[in-house]
Amino acid sequence: MNILNYSQEMFELAIEGRTQGVWYWASVYALVVCSYSLWFQIRTRKWPTTKGKLVQMGVKKFGANVAVRANQDYVGDALYIYSVLNKHYEGSRISPWVFVASHNARFILEKQQAQVQIGADGGVNVYYNPRNPKKSYLIVAGKTGMVITILLGALPSISYWMKYYV
Repeated sequence: MNILNYSQEMFELAIEGRTQGVWYWASVYALVVCSYSLWFQIRTRKWPTTKGKLVQMGVKKFGANVAVRANQDYVGDALYIYSVLNKHYEGSRISPWVFVASHNARFILEKQQAQVQIGADGGVNVYYNPRNPKKSYLIVAGKTGMVITILLGALPSISYWMKYYV
């Protein structure tokens, strides 16, 4: 059976709500999304850096205000300025990984922001896209993050194979 016939069969099973079909397509989705993410992480690690000036960094509310603080969501918030080839830019992206955290999980955002190396003068390293310098980050993926991405992409397929073919 070739991959197209197998995928069609799994699609029909997924339409019927059968576990094997749903698991197969969830595995394919995870593999595709994580492969793209890994490619992007590798690419951004090769981006050049320039010195920038951190204007502000913190955590801000995300979405509507809610009555119960524990239900409020938050995202990282930053503003920095930098120059590439004598052209000035403003950046707001901290990392390619955007986290939305609840009130009780804001420490994740704070831990992410702690990875930004800030000099005594407020200077930061800014990683920018050489083809589009207005796209920038203060943090790029490390080896641990890349390994996690590989595992998130591969584990669903491995577990699918083990359940249905071992």
